Amino acid sequence: MSENRDYYNILGVDRMAGEADIKAAYRKLALKYHPDRNPGESRAGLASTSFQSVNEAYHTLIDKEKRAKYNKALTEKAAGVEGATVQTNQAEMSYRYGLEAYKTSQFKRAVEYFRVAVKLNPKKAIYFNRLGLSIIKAAGPLEEAKASCERAIQIEMYNPEHYLSLGIVYQTAGMNDKARDQFKEALKWDPKNVQAQKRLEMVGKGDKGFLGGLFGKK
Repeated sequence: MSENRDYYNILGVDRMAGEADIKAAYRKLALKYHPDRNPGESRAGLASTSFQSVNEAYHTLIDKEKRAKYNKALTEKAAGVEGATVQTNQAEMSYRYGLEAYKTSQFKRAVEYFRVAVKLNPKKAIYFNRLGLSIIKAAGPLEEAKASCERAIQIEMYNPEHYLSLGIVYQTAGMNDKARDQFKEALKWDPKNVQAQKRLEMVGKGDKGFLGGLFGKK
């Protein structure tokens, strides 16, 4: 039995179908898909597969205990999907608020929004990226800013923007050697990355720099 298969849909009955409806639907489909009645499809294995699906659906739904367990699994799956969707939407909304706060120089507020975003959806690299930049701009802990950007890199190691952001964190902290390494890494992934090129020139001249309008292009 698998909640990944819709047995009700296979038999063509609704969730409130009674025993008689289930049996009637089964008889009709069993005759339709029986391998003996479909010699052409039987050779290809299609009739057998369809027949097995019908049998599986019938024997699950006709048994009260199995049906109850199946219905519970369907309900839990639906609730899980819905809950995940709501949480993902909330994370994206918090991220958008964080961007707006950053653009208006409300960096501490931006940090709060981005922290909520990464908590609700820890699989989104850009959330960690922006959190790291906001922390350093808000004069927060270097280690936390660094860790956030490094997490973004772990999730999307192919994205040059994450190396660029980590370089900016180091540059803001006056750690130009480390910043230079990250800008070079960004350029390995994207040799035409204008921001990485400019930042590399800045640290090459010994300019500690400051957080530029990285969000301005968004």
